[in-house]
Amino acid sequence: MEQVNITYVTPEMYGYKDRGILKWQGMILADQKDAMKIMKDEFEIIEAKEEMNEEEISQVLHRAFINDAPIAIQANAMRNGSYYKDVECKIAGYGNGRIHLNVIDGRKTSCTIDQIRNVEYLSPIDWYDKRK
Repeated sequence: MEQVNITYVTPEMYGYKDRGILKWQGMILADQKDAMKIMKDEFEIIEAKEEMNEEEISQVLHRAFINDAPIAIQANAMRNGSYYKDVECKIAGYGNGRIHLNVIDGRKTSCTIDQIRNVEYLSPIDWYDKRK
């Protein structure tokens, strides 16, 4: 049998210097920028608002439901030492111990009263301007 010598040739042998991740940056930059913006908006540092008791929260939620008024809810949950961004929504109803919400971006969600730290009314003008 004939013996064959195999020579391995790599681009580095001819002076090519691999730029690693930089060569791919042009392809993902727009998507990455959008993802980073969403992450920044979602997890910006929010200061703690005054913690309301269950009765105060219930009164505000009831008035908001009756008047179909927009509200901002601060969740009683923290991430990395700061509170989540307020949920801007309207009350859709109440059932099975849960408060059903129509969020400003069109999503529907629900929560329990003990998951709420603070509730405040929003200006209807701000609500409708943001929905556009």
